Amino acid sequence: MRRVRHYRALITGTVIVALLTGTASLLSAHDFWLVPDAFAVTPGGRLALRGQTSSLFPSSLSAVTPDRVVAARVVTANSSVTVRDVSVQGTSLRLGHSATAVGQHVIGVQLAPRTVRESPASFRRYLDLEGAPEARERYERSGLLPPIGGDSITRRYAKYAKTVLEVGRGPRAFERILAHPLEVVPLSDPSELRVGDTLQFKLLLLGQPAASAHLHAGFVPSGPRALVDTAAARRAATRDVKLVTDDSGVAAVIVTRPGLWNIRTLQIVPAPKGSGADWDVHWATLVFQVVDR
Repeated sequence: MRRVRHYRALITGTVIVALLTGTASLLSAHDFWLVPDAFAVTPGGRLALRGQTSSLFPSSLSAVTPDRVVAARVVTANSSVTVRDVSVQGTSLRLGHSATAVGQHVIGVQLAPRTVRESPASFRRYLDLEGAPEARERYERSGLLPPIGGDSITRRYAKYAKTVLEVGRGPRAFERILAHPLEVVPLSDPSELRVGDTLQFKLLLLGQPAASAHLHAGFVPSGPRALVDTAAARRAATRDVKLVTDDSGVAAVIVTRPGLWNIRTLQIVPAPKGSGADWDVHWATLVFQVVDR
């Protein structure tokens, strides 16, 4: 009888752990990346990109619907054009645009914000699950976080993605700012990177340099298989590096291998008074390719 009770307790504990793990996975949100089909396009060709949504770069669990796209732009050294061809293919958002201008192109997508109503305890768990414990600790020290057991709060979140590609060879555009609420801006040309080089970038939050901000960077081998190989993405995620910006909002990542690279971050700030939310969560990503030659 004692063995039966022990067995039942073991099963019950296993089920509880599984349920808690599943809940954590459901609560955890996903990054949004822009991944070009090709990082080099001939003039007069067509730019084709995927909007990927998941927690494993660069795979996608579900497609962002076109109605959530607030802005999709192609920016060159001398122009800024709206992307009109936006659709869904499988689990990916798809973007298409005619490559009429020669030179470097920065593609950016801004998604509409969504809101969640939750308890103060749930908000704290959210910050920890999404890898922002330093933000939770900072806001707790400053007394800004609502007390446990207090009234529920409204969390509003939005996502922004950028990538850089080439159309022929022409004027550079990597430093162009798209005015996303949170934006990773390269300070050196991603298309010139080779293994062993360092990419410097600045993080802008609401138009200002974000000091002491935490980010992650990582890579997977290039190729169409990368979009669906979640096992490889999971292995790659274990090699991700953590970055922190300096007082000027600048950080750097050393390019250790060729492949498809990403920089990603989320930043949590108190929402403006009267905005309908208590907290704003901004997500931003930058995708670029490093070739070995």
